[in-house]
Amino acid sequence: MAAPRAADTLTLLRALCGVLLAFRPSLTLLVVGVASDWLDGPLARRAGPSPHGARFDLEADSILTLGAGIAAVRRGAPAVLLLAPLARYAVAAIRPSLTSDERRWDRFTGVAQMIVLALAIARVPLGWSVIPASAARAAALAAQARAR
Repeated sequence: MAAPRAADTLTLLRALCGVLLAFRPSLTLLVVGVASDWLDGPLARRAGPSPHGARFDLEADSILTLGAGIAAVRRGAPAVLLLAPLARYAVAAIRPSLTSDERRWDRFTGVAQMIVLALAIARVPLGWSVIPASAARAAALAAQARAR
C-alpha cells in the first residue's frame, strides 16, 4: 500500500509545481514537475493504482501545464500559449476519457507543448513561432471534443 501513496505524493508534487509556476516562473520547478510525471505512473502500475489516482494524475498534469503556460507568458511569451491549457478544461468537461489513439496524439502534442513552454520559461526567444505547437495541441483537444 505504500507505493500507491508514493505515486500519489509524486502526483501531488506535480500539481504543487504547477501552482508555484504560476506565481514564480522557474525552469527548475517545471523539470521537477515533469520528472514527477515520469516517475508516478510506473510506481502506480507496480503497486496498483489508488482509488482516484488516474483522475488525480490527469488533473495534476493539467495544473502543471497551465502553471507552465502562465509562467511562460509572465516571461514574455505570447499569450496564445495559454489557449491549449485552458481549452483542456472545456474538453475534459465534454469528454473525460480518451481512446488509445487519442491518448497517443494527446501525449505527442502534450510533449511538444511542454517543450515550447520550457523554452519560453528559459527565456529562449520564441516569438510567434510557438503558434504551431500551440495550434497542434488545440487541434488535438478539439478533435477529442468532436469525437464525443
